[in-house]
Amino acid sequence: ALEVEKRWQDDDYTVDAAVVVTRTETAEEVRDALVRIPVAYRSVVVLHDAEGWTAREIADVMDLSLPAAKQRLRRGRMMLVSAMAQGHERRIATANVPLRCWDARQHVSAYLDGELPQPTATAVEQHLATCPTCPPLYASLVSVRDAMAGGLQDPDTVIPDALAQRIRSLQV
Repeated sequence: ALEVEKRWQDDDYTVDAAVVVTRTETAEEVRDALVRIPVAYRSVVVLHDAEGWTAREIADVMDLSLPAAKQRLRRGRMMLVSAMAQGHERRIATANVPLRCWDARQHVSAYLDGELPQPTATAVEQHLATCPTCPPLYASLVSVRDAMAGGLQDPDTVIPDALAQRIRSLQV
């Protein structure tokens, strides 16, 4: 957020308005840009600009001060415009990548669990082999899953007692 705000504070920073306007005409392009914005900002922008909530309503629901909600809205809009403007460069970088990132990412958990039909699994593998942004996310998911499977978690503090007892009773 601060990086984007610093760019916007630079008098020389601008975007190609024609590119942004053209991209906003396609819901898929807007969604693609939205998913690249941190959820704290994306939520405020969507609630305000798409759902018509007031900044006060957002502040109340998200347990924020009114100035904080307004700041998130301002920064979120700046991030969205910047993401929309960068879409062209991103499209060039991912031009030969099968599947869009979000399409591949939606399947990663099922892929990790070996639950995907072969054609979809192959598409995810091809995406991971050529995408510049998804492999680190996938590697992180594998690492977290493996750490959890290795028993690194402390079940006495991570899982509430009532739930742990219920799970144990189902295992008998």
